Amino acid sequence: MKSDLPKLLLDIKDGVIDLGWGHPSARLHPLQKIKQSTLSMLSYDHAESLQYGASQGYGPFIETLARFLSQQKGYSKNKVFSNQLFITSGASQAIDFICTLLTVAGDSVLVENPTYFVVEGMLNTHKLNVIGVNCNENGLDLDDLEHKLKSGLKPKFLYTIPTFHNPTGTTMPSQNRQRLVSLANKYNFHIVADEVYQFIYFNEPPPTSLLDYDTQGKVISLGSFSKILAPGLRLGWIYSNPQLIKTFTDSPLAFSGGGLNHFTSTIVNELIGMNLLESHIHELQHEYLRRATVMDNSLKQYFDNSIEYIFPKGGYYFWIKFIEKLNTSNFLDKAEELGVSFRPGNFFTHTSDYDNFLRLTYTLYEPYDLVEGVKRLSKVFSK
Repeated sequence: MKSDLPKLLLDIKDGVIDLGWGHPSARLHPLQKIKQSTLSMLSYDHAESLQYGASQGYGPFIETLARFLSQQKGYSKNKVFSNQLFITSGASQAIDFICTLLTVAGDSVLVENPTYFVVEGMLNTHKLNVIGVNCNENGLDLDDLEHKLKSGLKPKFLYTIPTFHNPTGTTMPSQNRQRLVSLANKYNFHIVADEVYQFIYFNEPPPTSLLDYDTQGKVISLGSFSKILAPGLRLGWIYSNPQLIKTFTDSPLAFSGGGLNHFTSTIVNELIGMNLLESHIHELQHEYLRRATVMDNSLKQYFDNSIEYIFPKGGYYFWIKFIEKLNTSNFLDKAEELGVSFRPGNFFTHTSDYDNFLRLTYTLYEPYDLVEGVKRLSKVFSK
């Protein structure tokens, strides 16, 4: 019997090259590696993987993940310990979990402006007072943040994407990370660092996790296998100080549910143990750099000097600024009529500050579709 219900979150109109979706292409999903590790795990696991898991997460997986993260160039300068990790169902679930445990309705929280568009909706669901902080070429504008804090604002936490930011692609320099943590210490708020793009770098690794700069237990770092393995696994982690990890572990949700995504954890534990993850990350880095280069060449060919952008050093996105003042939101319907789509700049803000910006993603489509998509997009704006 055929179902009318959708199979995937991905929803693209027929004939449209949608350069707005920040998803990996199906070709890049490591199906054989997942199959290999699953069969290996099931060959010796006598139903342990099907039982309720531990509240913090599957113990062997936490230990494997701690070793893996400790060995990765660009993740942390410090050894990662198992009591610093809590297993989640991905970064979005982790953000919601943090809101549930660390805030109450009416609390103020800070987000970058612009930011990942789903986050503000999640925060609003918890009836939090969401306040934007400006961004610049170095990510979060720390002068604007400090001005707001000096004026008396007392946030419970600041949400930031410090590495290969969504949507702008910027990365916060090391000295800015130190200053941000100092402000968190001085004004007593947590930093929720969404670091899901940390491993998707092209040449040189970015500055290490914000937790490396933490001195007073203010940083909560979020990691995810959605960007480095497969989003359908719904698996991620929180990396923070042991006291906060205990808070998450002792929560009723973690205890009643027997940990989050226990079965998937047993599979990924096996996959890392078989040395299959690191090679896959290298494949993604190489392929995404290839696609980003194709998109860059196409933008130069079809848009010439009508736009400005910085070539990404990692992550998923091009953040495009049109020299001529226009509202990209007004072009979206026309673009889809011509077979292409994108995300307008104001999609990522509630202030309408980014009329003449748009975000393009290079991870979902093969290079020939990226070229065609940019070509179609140029026709939209040339009219």
